Amino acid sequence: MNTERTLDARARDARAAGLNGIDGISVDPGRRRLILTLFGPAPEGLGPANFRIRGPVPARDPRVLTVTTDPGADPDRAGRIVLEVDPPGDVSRYRLDLVRTDPRGRPGTEPPDGFDPPFAHAEFTFGQDCPALLDGVPEPCPPPAFPEPVIDYLAKDYASLRRALLERLTLTLPRWDERHAADLMVTLVELLAYAGDELSWQQDAVAAEAYLDTARLRTSVRRHVRLVDYPMHEGCAARTFVCLDSDTPVTLPAGTFRFRAGEEHFEPVTAQDVTVRPAHARIGLWHWGAPDLVLPAGTTRAALRDGPGAARLALRPGDVLVLEEVLGAATGRPADADRTHRQAVRLTSLRRTRDALYGQDLVEVEWDEADALAFPLCVTAVGGPHCAPLDVAVARGNAVLAEHGTSPTWGGGEPDRFTWPAPPPGTPGCPCPPASGCPEPGGTADLPAYPPLPLRTTPTVPGAGRPARPATWSPPFPAPEDLARGQAARLDGVAARAEARLAALLHAALAGTPPDAEALAWLRTLFGEAVLRRLPLAADPVTALRTLTDGFAGLLARKRARLARLARRARCGYVLDPDEEGWEIAQSWGAAEARALDPARAALHGPAAHALTPDPRLALPAVRATAPGEEGALWLPRRDLLDSGPADRAFVAEADDDGLLHLRFGDGRAGALPAPGATLELRYRLGNGTAGNVGAEAVTEVELQGIQGVSVRARNPLPATGGTDPEPLARVRARAPYEATRRLLRAVTAEDYAALAGEVPGVQRAGARLRWTGSWYEARVAVDALGTPQAPGRLLDEVRDRLHPVRRIGHEVRVGPARTVPLRLALCVEAEPGAVAGHVRAAVARLLGPRGLFHPDALTFATPVRVSAVTAAVAGLPGVRSVRVTALERLFEPSGDALREGVLLLRPDEVPRLDADPARPENGVLELRIGGGR
Repeated sequence: MNTERTLDARARDARAAGLNGIDGISVDPGRRRLILTLFGPAPEGLGPANFRIRGPVPARDPRVLTVTTDPGADPDRAGRIVLEVDPPGDVSRYRLDLVRTDPRGRPGTEPPDGFDPPFAHAEFTFGQDCPALLDGVPEPCPPPAFPEPVIDYLAKDYASLRRALLERLTLTLPRWDERHAADLMVTLVELLAYAGDELSWQQDAVAAEAYLDTARLRTSVRRHVRLVDYPMHEGCAARTFVCLDSDTPVTLPAGTFRFRAGEEHFEPVTAQDVTVRPAHARIGLWHWGAPDLVLPAGTTRAALRDGPGAARLALRPGDVLVLEEVLGAATGRPADADRTHRQAVRLTSLRRTRDALYGQDLVEVEWDEADALAFPLCVTAVGGPHCAPLDVAVARGNAVLAEHGTSPTWGGGEPDRFTWPAPPPGTPGCPCPPASGCPEPGGTADLPAYPPLPLRTTPTVPGAGRPARPATWSPPFPAPEDLARGQAARLDGVAARAEARLAALLHAALAGTPPDAEALAWLRTLFGEAVLRRLPLAADPVTALRTLTDGFAGLLARKRARLARLARRARCGYVLDPDEEGWEIAQSWGAAEARALDPARAALHGPAAHALTPDPRLALPAVRATAPGEEGALWLPRRDLLDSGPADRAFVAEADDDGLLHLRFGDGRAGALPAPGATLELRYRLGNGTAGNVGAEAVTEVELQGIQGVSVRARNPLPATGGTDPEPLARVRARAPYEATRRLLRAVTAEDYAALAGEVPGVQRAGARLRWTGSWYEARVAVDALGTPQAPGRLLDEVRDRLHPVRRIGHEVRVGPARTVPLRLALCVEAEPGAVAGHVRAAVARLLGPRGLFHPDALTFATPVRVSAVTAAVAGLPGVRSVRVTALERLFEPSGDALREGVLLLRPDEVPRLDADPARPENGVLELRIGGGR
């Protein structure tokens, strides 16, 4: 093993000055040859007397027998000298001196001419590849100066450490027997015991917090379970809809109002202006002349009474209505109204119409299927003391989504501030060596303080935690999936709305009204200036508009294809940005369509039911940090900083065991780092957990700020729900290790594709299989829709968009409807003598039709059709004496052995179908022969 000495500054200077010296010594494995490497060429005339080797035992020093210079052909080896020595040395440290001889030829003490004195000698060992042995015996350690102390490793706390120190001092200082607390030695002992106690506690804490089962701190448990993708939550604030009422129309600016329920406060979830209209406080439901109209469970539409003038409804898509039963259907008294018959719905569309029979103006509204009525709502009834018609249910407008929590800055309070620490001042020092981007050597440079650690600090939200109120944790609203779904639905109708507007312009032109300036600008945006220049739009608008209408699909084919791609991206969960995709839509389809994609529009906020069921695992703290000196410098909370870039202003908020909220900012790589010395302002809300789950009618006050002369009343018809306390650590430890096996996040096998497709709403069951196409695998997914025998195209698109982001790399996904197998079923039924044969035939046909035994929801993939099940079902009908199945087979296919074996088996991707519709025999044929009866 070479032990070449590293060249330092003197070595470089000596080489530059032309001086020679020993650069390194290596030993042959046989320990009889030494190879010296010099700075320069080996001088001639060197003999054994010019080398002197000294070791720890002079009597055993090796002697140099021969000296051989090895200039060789390689100029890099010009400084090699080989020495033959005897006897071989051991693993001890030896020193080799290169000296010049005296006139008698004996070794001298001075180095030869041309050698630098510091490099005329070098230390080495003959055992460079061996352990440190001396004659085969390990080298003994020097004896200790004092007896080895007996260490009590169980001494971990202050008392035991103090006792151990005093016992040790008794051995080392036998004459010192002072134990008074004021003695200096005792004070030092107690200080050392205290320091040892802290170190011991820190060691135990580090060891305990390193594992999930033993971690005691809430922050440690949260970070452990984050590694297994378990979203531990810190609770969630409750939400409710507050309905406002006022005698006159009034607009409440954002941030100027909040609500109160006893000691608990609620603030609006979205910072938007709210207009309170008296006509929306109580909206009547239209009965269409029915004295006892009931909206059944599952209803998604209703008709509202509209009034003239100031009573005219100004509802828009996205507004929330609370349908409420206000009277008892039998007694007509408000006290008898069913308080559970209240539900909030978000309007998706509305249409003004009129009931000409009764002369009533109406507004027909619809809402999402997720907001479908969960109970039958009685609209009108005949009852009460006078047995008169009653309006049992009404709709409440002016609804504001409010969340539990209050801001300390409400009413003009100052926000909390903290200053990001500045780095310590630099110290003068030597600059870095010359390199790319470094200064030239010479002089001093301002170096960062040592050690050069990154500047890290974790500020604490001052007002949160116990005994104060906890910080508010709130999931994002609107939910990204609801927002993306709403944008996708909006994009799906862009082309149809454009075509309808174009048809309206053509209809107006036929009536003699040519397109105005606004319509012309819209046409130029839609079709382009080049297309309109070829048409006589000014001279003959009817011909031009008819040409555009007839060629609508062809002229806008590329735009419609791009629109379909954007809609598909939105259905996959990607929220379209108004500044990017919205700008593109504005340039292609008009500014109105782009404004409709704005996330601030209430029409895109999803069903009202989703707003009242917040998921605590998606909640983030309601904390914002701003830098007043930097325009737009807003710091927002995130669950982690793994996906944050160097320019992302984000932080992670972690609650400790006392509820205190600690903010962890980025380091300049994962998340932006605040500027040194910058002052950040914290704005947050306080109030969280089940304390906000107040009952219905609990919100009774509206607090206004900076608004005078306005009287606004508030009530919450629905109770506040969703308030959740922080997740206990015991539950986290029990659930987190199994989280990875509970959620399917990627599709790898065919079963994975089927399971993920089955999670899409509207899918009863899905089947999948992987097929090799010759170049890649193709996942073919068959969808069995819920409530219909044939999956609609919209549902297939949703399944395809759901599977595309989670598919395995290299897999293509093809989604189609389930392969339905029409059946031919023939029965011979004997009716009872007193039964009417026609009634029996109708009952059997109804039982074996698509609403009975062969209902689409009762059948799915590979559902076998058993002769015994059909026989038992028909035999159980009233008036049936006997039944016999005479045919059971696949329609349009050769007859099998199903009748003989008693069961018709289907493949994994097949679903049986028997519609028994004479007009559509391809969907299944039912043949009945009825005998007996009358």
